[in-house]
Amino acid sequence: MKFYNREAEFKSLNNLKGNFRIAVIGRRRIGKTTLVENFYRENCINFFVSAEKAEKEIIASWAQEYPELHLPVVDNFLSFFDFVFFHLKNKIIFIDETQNFLKVNKSFFFDLQRLIDKYKPKLVVSGSIISLMKNLIEEYKSPLYGRFDLIIKLNELDFKCVYQICKDLKMNIIHAIKLYSVFGGIPKYYELVEKSKEFNFEEFLLSSFIIYPRPLYEEVKTMLKEEFGSEHKTFFTILSAISQGKNKSSEIAGYLGKKETEITKYLSLLREDFEIIERKTPLISGKKGIYSIANNMVHFWFRNVWKYNELLETLQEEKLKEVFIRDLNEIVSKSFEKIILELVRLKILFKQFKFSKIGSNWGNFRGEKGKDSYEIDLVADSEKDNLMLFGECKWQDGINPAEIAKELNRKIDYIEQKDRRSKEILAIFARSFSKRIEEFEGKKVYCFDLKDIEKELLR
Repeated sequence: MKFYNREAEFKSLNNLKGNFRIAVIGRRRIGKTTLVENFYRENCINFFVSAEKAEKEIIASWAQEYPELHLPVVDNFLSFFDFVFFHLKNKIIFIDETQNFLKVNKSFFFDLQRLIDKYKPKLVVSGSIISLMKNLIEEYKSPLYGRFDLIIKLNELDFKCVYQICKDLKMNIIHAIKLYSVFGGIPKYYELVEKSKEFNFEEFLLSSFIIYPRPLYEEVKTMLKEEFGSEHKTFFTILSAISQGKNKSSEIAGYLGKKETEITKYLSLLREDFEIIERKTPLISGKKGIYSIANNMVHFWFRNVWKYNELLETLQEEKLKEVFIRDLNEIVSKSFEKIILELVRLKILFKQFKFSKIGSNWGNFRGEKGKDSYEIDLVADSEKDNLMLFGECKWQDGINPAEIAKELNRKIDYIEQKDRRSKEILAIFARSFSKRIEEFEGKKVYCFDLKDIEKELLR
């Protein structure tokens, strides 16, 4: 698969001259190694640090990989990198999965600090365990603190890029939305899709997560256990709760059978150190927030796979297949909402307006029995235009927009007038419509089906 959409990172790397030190942080499969090797190409020497081998064995494998460099087969990292930094001054030294030194020889970080200060090499380090790498690079007490000229936190590809990947693979926008709902913007998984002879979304997921040997089930499980360490069971339970709609801290605590104060630390770690969850508040007069899993792959895995781990561990695959396929539509539906929000933020949709705030809104119905709360999928506020956009997303065909507009208007009426703008417009997003409308009760209505969205993506 060709290399996609890292223009911002390339620009930052291009701005560095002379000898430099760079740290690239990002989750597994997100493309850290590909980024570095694509930018520096043949001038880059990649030293991958395996967590499963001894120090001397790792060094011997490096020497075997680059026989033309006549690297020394020594028994410690200090001697090896002392040679490398002195004799290979014109090369970019790339240490891949740097955090694994902690498992092999954690004292080497103090040696690496001294070697950096002594030789000032052209050095790039990368790591995929977010919390460890942040501590190694950004923590004031770390020996590597302050040694880097540039720190790149590599994020997932956006939906526009994923759509382009799918288009290049001769897939349509429905495939792009479905795949993004599971894999987000993690490039490696689209390489797996590319290698499929005859791609079928449901069958691909079944073979990846459910049918033995289900390689991605084990991969996600191993990755998260490595990230969370000895307390992974508590973190798994919290993420399971959030994936099943327990979004408030009180609900999460109840799911764990604990007090709210007992889970505060874990929620903070998941949000700030591991960067796996995020806290959202209503866009309008928002105070009480809810938690959601930021990473599509992690959300999907807990919601649709880990939830049934007992059936998987006992090899009851046939029993699970039907439930697994049935639940996919809900995942895609929620992802469709996220995609629309992203496209508005990226100014792919509604570029004619200057929105200062974009998000969702929710609150309580007032005085209606049997209904506790409402949610508006999209709210965008333009102070400059004195305008507010309200939108609903429906992952369905044959939608009647008048019915959705009526319901949306009713929800808007529950928002205090002081928090609204003088001009309000409505937007309805669906797979397809039974008909279209341009106005409802004096408000302008925009109808976007998948063909409309695709046109905007192609502009």
